[in-house]
Amino acid sequence: MKRKKCSALLKGSLVLAAVLFMESSGVSGLGQQLAKAAEEANKEYGKYGTFDVSNSAEAAKEGDVIGEKEVGNEEESSEENAEDHAEESSASVGDKFSQLGEGNGLSGAPGKIPSIADGQNGTATEETPSQSDFSAATGVQEYKATDITDSATSLKVARGYAPADYTVDGQAIWNGTWQSLGAPAQVYLTAMSPDENTVLGYYSLACYEQIVEYSQNGYSLMEHQDGVFDSQTMTPMLTFMTADTYCDYLAQTILPGQQLEFCSQEEITQETQNRMDAKANELYQQTSQLFQGSGYNVDGAYAGVVQREYQVTLNGYPFKLVMIAAVDGTQISFNGEFAYNMGSVNQTLIAWESPCSYFMLTPESEFEANQDVFTQFVLNTIVSDQFTQALMNVRNQLTQMGIQNYSSMNDITSACQSSMSSSMGTEDTYTTTDQFSDYIFDQNDYTLSNGDHVKVPTSYDYVYEGTDGNVYVSDSSFDQPGGSTQLYPN
Repeated sequence: MKRKKCSALLKGSLVLAAVLFMESSGVSGLGQQLAKAAEEANKEYGKYGTFDVSNSAEAAKEGDVIGEKEVGNEEESSEENAEDHAEESSASVGDKFSQLGEGNGLSGAPGKIPSIADGQNGTATEETPSQSDFSAATGVQEYKATDITDSATSLKVARGYAPADYTVDGQAIWNGTWQSLGAPAQVYLTAMSPDENTVLGYYSLACYEQIVEYSQNGYSLMEHQDGVFDSQTMTPMLTFMTADTYCDYLAQTILPGQQLEFCSQEEITQETQNRMDAKANELYQQTSQLFQGSGYNVDGAYAGVVQREYQVTLNGYPFKLVMIAAVDGTQISFNGEFAYNMGSVNQTLIAWESPCSYFMLTPESEFEANQDVFTQFVLNTIVSDQFTQALMNVRNQLTQMGIQNYSSMNDITSACQSSMSSSMGTEDTYTTTDQFSDYIFDQNDYTLSNGDHVKVPTSYDYVYEGTDGNVYVSDSSFDQPGGSTQLYPN
């Protein structure tokens, strides 16, 4: 019983800490006392206490090939086979990661992959004028925020931010394999270029657990099994992964049956390192306070965020896949002795989550031109403030009701949706001013006329808002669109 109650509390703690890189309001205040610790910390992630990072598999190194080529999945020789392969890949993404299944409205992912049989030397981009063509001609890039509405609750849950000529689609997933009490709903969205060769993607919060040990008198009481739903904590099991290993995992999930060569990982700055160390410390302190007096020990905490690039050949054409992921986790343990020499119980658990992850799949020849597009997508594609708060409200309400011992989240979907509907109201705002992408991109924050915020890379000196609410960015003052209003950094 103690395990059930404390584990449920831990899931609650982690959803509150899903502020991880999304709402890290207290990070800067910890800078002074952690400066020395940051210099001595493990690079590429933040760690506090004795969190055992070795539980994670090693991430791929430069030149390593990950993923396995499916038998019978040789290079297709016709456009029809190429389109069939794209649809199969999309179904695999949905089935393996979020159980989207048929009719999910995302059949375009991972994009139209051109075929060698087309008789072209490159990808078919000349049919439809792309946003990059418009940008090259005028020096202005136009971006549009598209609302994502949850079909189950009819509520706006997120926005996809992409070039105005991209097609944005998405939904909230309620009863997939990876839903949990900590995150009963997950938003998945894509943005597709007009030529269908480039696709941008976003996954919202997902929570997991790893049972490192749960034994009594040396005999195992429960074994860890990836993909199995723990009915006591209402959380799916998945072996802990550091942020770089999680990127590798997602890359293979997005492109199943393909071999991907890892190319590089973006180097982090000392400022980013300091922030990750501060976040790990903050998570450790929060969890320690939560478990005070429970008999559980908080061993340590982890926080990481990375950007990794891969090369993959699809139907004879070289593509680049870029993954960005944030991961945090807390390791707790319990060592109890029974009275009258009746033995002992030992338990070690890692509760971990990915607050959000992003990807871009694009032809290698267009990679450089699309990097700014991806940056803007990452900086501004996010779930609404109301959705984030409602997740915490639903978690708290269901925990207080004693919800547990269900075989899957599907058993309580209606309760989750009802609670979410009553918690969110009808507004959707995007005023969160600090998120994990701030750690890796230099950007300025701007306020739109409706009060929402957008972030623009510092490489653009001029930002405008059109009468249609779209955002225009340029590096020249001569490119202001007619009728637009110039915006200034906050």
